Amino acid sequence: MSKHSILNVTDVMLPFEPRIVDLGRQTVLSERHLLPALLELEAFFLAIRLHVDLTLERAQPVKLGKTYPLGQCLEISQAVMRLLEQGDVSAVRLSDAAVAGRKAFAAFRKAGGAFRLVWGDLRGEFFQNAFQLGTLYLDVSNDTVTPAKPKVEILPFEQARLIPIADYRHFARISSRYWKHRVYPNHVLPELAPYCPLIHLAADGVLAIMDCTEYMVGMTRAGRFAPSEAVLSDQPMPAALFQYIVQALGEVKLTLPRTAEEGRVMALRACREYRSKRCYAVPRHGAKLVMATHEINRSLLHASTAQPYVAPSEPPPTPVKSGAGMNAPGKITINGTEFSAAAMSEEARRNFDMVRVIDDKLVELQRDLEIHQAARNAYIEALVKSLSAAPGRDPATDG
Repeated sequence: MSKHSILNVTDVMLPFEPRIVDLGRQTVLSERHLLPALLELEAFFLAIRLHVDLTLERAQPVKLGKTYPLGQCLEISQAVMRLLEQGDVSAVRLSDAAVAGRKAFAAFRKAGGAFRLVWGDLRGEFFQNAFQLGTLYLDVSNDTVTPAKPKVEILPFEQARLIPIADYRHFARISSRYWKHRVYPNHVLPELAPYCPLIHLAADGVLAIMDCTEYMVGMTRAGRFAPSEAVLSDQPMPAALFQYIVQALGEVKLTLPRTAEEGRVMALRACREYRSKRCYAVPRHGAKLVMATHEINRSLLHASTAQPYVAPSEPPPTPVKSGAGMNAPGKITINGTEFSAAAMSEEARRNFDMVRVIDDKLVELQRDLEIHQAARNAYIEALVKSLSAAPGRDPATDG
């Protein structure tokens, strides 16, 4: 069991979750079949990758303005999986080493070795699709972010540092860093918000409701809508963005709020209602709303491509007090002592980056605490009012 399990739900395996199940057995099988043939396995998967490249590059030479293979880790991984599931690689040109790698892979799979597509946060930098192969991390699209990297990478799974997306704040953080998206709570479509609680604004002004993938919807259901509720509790989305989306949607069958604040209240209410009705245990409920989200996204894509949304200038974020931070250019202050950033070792830089990540998380936790404290106070006030209005109560007897 990975220490990065989702919401501490240890008995739920989410779709494509990057963790190893039955570690003991996978360790035995990996040591027997895979570890003695690592170079051969790399040759085999490289041959598979070169084979699928021929078809994929012709089918989609450019994606989102980037030339193949950039940004196509999912397409490459899925193509490799399809080819291997078919079991016929006769059309693939295999060297002697690749043939040996194919035999090792086949023996491992026949013995019950795990081979699954996984997805998650790779080293805090970007989303990545890869494979769990026994106790190994196998990436057949290692060059889809940095093209100078080798096409195939094989590592011990834990060493790869591919971790599950823990919640929607984690998802938003990587989206902002990797895709350069601005991320807002979905206060426009409250019926969809429990399953897709975020709205993403790309740098080119294109909008989308996120995220309809199997993993993220599975995470939402496993957490009984608490992951969505956490981000939907944030401040209402900007009024200008709210009005733009309402206008872009035109006529929809879903109920639209009049303001972002009203949408926030409705979205949070929807989370509570879906939870009380146990909708998280009914896959078809989520599937229906995910299909509706796909339809909405097609409308948003059409509208925001024709007339991209231009976000008004936003004030810079309020500086966060921290024990370790940047002040003057090239300078770092830690516990009141100033250091030169240029003189930092690689290890020091990694530690500094982790301190900043933890600082960001502490700020998020403090904000969540304030939100939940305010909600608790509101519920207590409502409880007192409801008790005061209870039938048969005689205020004169209270003392």
